[in-house]
Amino acid sequence: MNNAFLFELGLEEIPANMIKDGLGQMRASCEQLLSSSQIKYKTLDVFASPRRLAVIVKGLPCFCPNRDEIVIGPPESAAYNTEKVPTKAAEGFAKKNGVNIDELEILETKRGPYLTYRKVLPGEAVPNTLVKFLPSIIRSISWSKNMYWEESRFRFVRPLRWYLTLWNDRLLPFEFEGVRANRTTRGHRFLGSQAIELNHVDDYLRELKKNFVIADCQSRKEKIVSELCKVVPQNLHVLPDAELTELVIYLNEYPTVICGDFIGRFLNLPDEVLITVMRRHQKYFAVVDEASKLQPYFLTVINTKGDPTGKIKDGHERVLKSRLEDAVFFWESDSEKLLTDKLIELEGVLFQENLGSYRAKVDRLGVLCAALSKDAHLLSAAKLCKADLTTETVREFPELQGIVGGLCARNQGYPEAVWRAIYEHYKPVSFDDESPSTDLGALLSIADKIDTIVGCYAAGIVPTGSSDPFALRQRAQGLVKILFDYRLDYSLDELVQLAGKNFVKIEVGEDFHTKAVNFLEARVRRLLQTQNIPYDLLNATLAVEFRGVYNAYKRALALVEIKDDKNFEALASSYKRIKNILQKQSIEFDQVSEDLLCEPEEVELFKLYCKVKPKVKRYQKKGAYVVALKEIASLRLPIDRFFEKVLVMIDEVHLRNNRLNLLNNISQLFLTIADISEIVNSPSR
Repeated sequence: MNNAFLFELGLEEIPANMIKDGLGQMRASCEQLLSSSQIKYKTLDVFASPRRLAVIVKGLPCFCPNRDEIVIGPPESAAYNTEKVPTKAAEGFAKKNGVNIDELEILETKRGPYLTYRKVLPGEAVPNTLVKFLPSIIRSISWSKNMYWEESRFRFVRPLRWYLTLWNDRLLPFEFEGVRANRTTRGHRFLGSQAIELNHVDDYLRELKKNFVIADCQSRKEKIVSELCKVVPQNLHVLPDAELTELVIYLNEYPTVICGDFIGRFLNLPDEVLITVMRRHQKYFAVVDEASKLQPYFLTVINTKGDPTGKIKDGHERVLKSRLEDAVFFWESDSEKLLTDKLIELEGVLFQENLGSYRAKVDRLGVLCAALSKDAHLLSAAKLCKADLTTETVREFPELQGIVGGLCARNQGYPEAVWRAIYEHYKPVSFDDESPSTDLGALLSIADKIDTIVGCYAAGIVPTGSSDPFALRQRAQGLVKILFDYRLDYSLDELVQLAGKNFVKIEVGEDFHTKAVNFLEARVRRLLQTQNIPYDLLNATLAVEFRGVYNAYKRALALVEIKDDKNFEALASSYKRIKNILQKQSIEFDQVSEDLLCEPEEVELFKLYCKVKPKVKRYQKKGAYVVALKEIASLRLPIDRFFEKVLVMIDEVHLRNNRLNLLNNISQLFLTIADISEIVNSPSR
């Protein structure tokens, strides 16, 4: 059980922003294949650098155990007739598997009972099994962009160059797409050997480090973070940038941090522009003082062991100076032009073929914002929020859209409510990002995001697994987060209907309103999952129509609080019984006729229902969902007595329907808060 296996996939430099995801897929594929073959192991570690993906598995046995494989045949209904005699379908399945019919068995599957054959797969040497895995491991890694370089037209992120496949100290034979495995790996492209022969799996990390490759991603991160703190000038600090830190980990095999500086006059640029120039083009970290004020220094991570002569530093400083000169020119040119003068240029900037220009989008935002608020500052911000798309600064740095507009609006004397709304209206870009800091910024962001989402659905542009050109998922997450953070009472359906009025002339296919609402509701589920709501309570909450995102959250929290109450647990079981009865009915439900209530238990239940209903509604309006649920839970004993003493499906139609109406009224009272039949582990009666 002390055997070790190493597989290294060597290739040309992978784009840094793709490595982490590819490595995660490689790990998941290895774990799944080992599990499916019932191969036990102690540790599985993955490693990566720009030119390699690798996995080391330790604590492996020498042989795989025998394992069962279930071969599924025809359903039981097709395999046997009414007299339980095997049909031709059963005989054909047995013949195909080379067994007698009496060796087959009926097993319950997700689709129902099926005829199956339990095949025993003999074990084999683990190294042989692992080598068989390798092609499927390589193919399992899905990249956002691929290329091909061989006649086979096999597609991968970059050309495959070498494989390293070791079992302890033994080379395992393996060949894929014209490349044959050997026991050599490659060091740093410039500092290390290009043919490092390994004698054992345990030599891998040590020999690579000797050749200036730190294969462990966490070790590279620790080296970078440590040097960022050491190299920064005294009494200054690195501006935290988690995203850039993550990127430079995968840009380098042997990272080293150096410090450079630039001319102080460039500090006259807005901080946002200066930082963006450094981090976007050059992957530089900004430096600040104790007051978080930018200083004329930068830190960069280079892929070498150092810069003793300072030539690398000088080169970076020259490049940054040119970049900053351009930024100064762009910013000063843009600052001289009024935002209102640039609106006309938006007519020439296409938003989407069927949805028109950005000027048309601005007009739609004005209509939406007017419906959301009568605040004149919001309408002013809506009019100007896309004007910066025509600026040279945003053309050069698209990630500054909105920010440049806000800065220009501030410089041109607009009220803070206006320029800050423009500045922040693209926020948030994820659940982890902050929402706009002002009410007007939040409303403008909502209008912008819902316009894009609904417009794209109206035009038939729907996100797929691999395509989301308008980043609708990101926009939907941001929209839902704002509604949650600001506790706004807008329902998703209301927002979609409101935005949809601007697109009545381009409706295509099926009703896009419903599709857009369903798309947004899926993001609500994702958001509430981040709040640690148990899945069954989340299902119960979202199974009913909800007014708003925060409203759904409050109802879910109420379920969390009351779930373990004995009365409520028993009531959930009773409700499932009510739901099952009602689902089988085809009648048109109506009001309860009190004159037709003839049994004491149904009279008691109806009177208590009439007493509880207004209280529940009153508590709901106040958002007091726990108290509302406790009021509903007070129906538990009367419901139990009703089912014990009253026959619902009585022969007399008028009495039966009246009792069904009573149960339906009670069910609808539940459904104003949640569908508690979705709650699991409720005790059965």
